[in-house]
Formats: sequence, structure tokens, C-alpha cells
Amino acid sequence: MMLISFTPVLASPAPDNPGKGHPEFDRFVFVHYADNFAKKSGGSNQAPQIYSYSGYHWANPNVTYLINTTNARVTLNDALNGIQASFQTWQNDPDSNIEFGYQGTTSLTPGLNVSVPDYQNVVGWAYLSDKYPGAIGVTIIWATRGNKIIVDADTALNTSAQFTWTQANILFDPDVITLPQSVAYDVDLQNIMTHEAGHWLQLNDLYSTQALEQTMYGYSSDGELKKRSLETGDIAGICRIY
Repeated sequence: MMLISFTPVLASPAPDNPGKGHPEFDRFVFVHYADNFAKKSGGSNQAPQIYSYSGYHWANPNVTYLINTTNARVTLNDALNGIQASFQTWQNDPDSNIEFGYQGTTSLTPGLNVSVPDYQNVVGWAYLSDKYPGAIGVTIIWATRGNKIIVDADTALNTSAQFTWTQANILFDPDVITLPQSVAYDVDLQNIMTHEAGHWLQLNDLYSTQALEQTMYGYSSDGELKKRSLETGDIAGICRIY
């Protein structure tokens, strides 16, 4: 039985590491924590930078994906619209050539606990709080070890009751507004998925105070919307890769 290799790319707490690793693949685990629940013992002293890139990339910049709406915490239309809009935000940059192609809905689930990639890129919902308390979402990336080519990307969004999900219909700049305050910890689907889509491109989380406004900043706050739009560092990162 082969063991998988974790290349952790996340804030604390770190994931388990089951062994010496798969001989062919690197597996990246990006955990996106809610600001109020995060244990910020790691990353707070990160040097100021506007983006961080791992060196891994898609061989073909035309990346397809599927959506599993089972257990979605928003309506079907909101789930489909919010996720597609998130990927489209990165595609819209005029100076890069990345393309994301929506291929429809699926019964496949994001590969959180698998030993090999299935070469299907899936966004869906799962209960994450048992292994990743306070996590809003987790993205798993598989890549070939020798040439650093990405072969599989999956994102799971947390169904835990600690979060209230929405796909907000906003008319103003998301950088300057937030969701209306409520007693819940409110998370906007498009806000979170735009960040997670950045991980599909192998952009890493940022934790310095200078990166607070970047989409790839590693935490999200209650009611946040500003990750819906890309900032200077995010755009510089995607243009470097693609």
C-alpha cells in the first residue's frame, strides 16, 4: 500500500503527514481558516510580498472543472453562479492566458482523503470541522513530482453549522462593503471560491499585514466580500505563471 506525500502549504494547525510520500506525486493541502477561529501561530512573521508562487503549474492553461451541489449551503443557482463567477474572475485578467471551463454538475466528491489523484477537478461541500476546526474551505492539489505539472485540483467547502453561507447580490465595490451583520459567521461563496481558485493556480496563502487586501490573504473575516476582486499582487502572480 503506497503512502501519499503531503507538501503542506497552510496556516497552523498543520495536517498529518503519513509517511515518506508517493513516488510520483506531490500533494498540496491549502486550508482556509475563518479569522475568528484561526490559530495564528504560523505565518504571522511572513516577509512582506504581494504574491507567493510554488513553482507548480498546469501544462495546459485550459482547466476544466465540475461542481457537486450535494449538501450545498446555498441554493442550486447560487452555488453554480457563485463558483463559476469565482473562476471567471481569474480568467478575466487580460494579461494572462488561463481559461477555466465549467463542465457541469457531478456526483464525484472532492478528494479529501484519497491516496492517488483521479484527474477530475471538483468543487463541492463536505463537513471539515472534525479534521480542520475553523476551516471555511480546503483545496487539494496533486502534481507530478518531476516536472511540477498539476494533474488534479479539488475544493471542499465546509458544511459546518458554525458558518452561514450566502451568494450575495451586491451592487457596489466588494472592496468597500461587507455582508449585513448577523449573529452568525457569514461567509460569501464567491468571496471564498475566488481565493480557492487562486490555489488551483498554485498561488500560496499570504499572511503579512501588507497583504491584507490581496485575494490570496490567508484568512477571511465575518461578512467579507473583498476577495471577490483581484488586487495587484494576485494579478502579478497569475501573470507570472500564465
